[in-house]
Amino acid sequence: MFLDNLLPSGLAILAAPQALLRRVTNPQKVSFGLLANLYAMRRRGEIIGIDSIWDVGANEGQFAFMAHAVWPELPIYSFEPDPNCFEKLNSTFKQFSIPGQTFPCALGSENGMKSLIRYARNVNNSFLQRIDNDQEAQDSVQVQCTTLDEVSNEIQLGASPFLKLDVQGFELGVLAGAVDFLARCRYVQIEVSFASSYCSGAHADEVMRFMREHGFQCVEILDLLRNVRKGTRDITEADLLFRNLKWSGRR
Repeated sequence: MFLDNLLPSGLAILAAPQALLRRVTNPQKVSFGLLANLYAMRRRGEIIGIDSIWDVGANEGQFAFMAHAVWPELPIYSFEPDPNCFEKLNSTFKQFSIPGQTFPCALGSENGMKSLIRYARNVNNSFLQRIDNDQEAQDSVQVQCTTLDEVSNEIQLGASPFLKLDVQGFELGVLAGAVDFLARCRYVQIEVSFASSYCSGAHADEVMRFMREHGFQCVEILDLLRNVRKGTRDITEADLLFRNLKWSGRR
């Protein structure tokens, strides 16, 4: 949890009992820091007015599970191209009665088939090659890719969706195919990288610049990951929350 610089971890856990319960009962589906902050932001009225959740890079349904815990009334649209992960994603939706729909495809800047590189830890799957040698690719699979603008036109899209991206360095590709969709989004959550993990992967400052140019402001750090090897505590990844400035009247 990103409060680890300010609070002992035990105090942070005690401050978020709902997230702790979900973590204990479903440890493989819960990132404690992220879920605790989502709960807190809804409780404080800092994430409001959303009518659907769009989960891009769904993996096995971890974010869908957490989002459903916080917003059980909202439909969730989850996208996952890896056939093995997609099967588990569907199981998550069925097991926890998550409303919405799952899609067995990737999202990017154009339609077509793309080669998805699969790693031993499937959360690292990406269209990009990893830089570190300790995460060797297992194989690759051809997957269908479309754009968020196109697929959202086929669904009865609400007035103010919440978009989440976790696509392992391919953030700018997805965003390039979602310009019209972004104009309707109230909030966007993006996992960004501060240290290069993938060849030609987007850096945090590139993603933040894109979002700023399209009318969004970064308003919160929802979670982060540090590199604690070799005595360092450098930030490597973070989940950033962006708000569309048209909803706050500031541009």
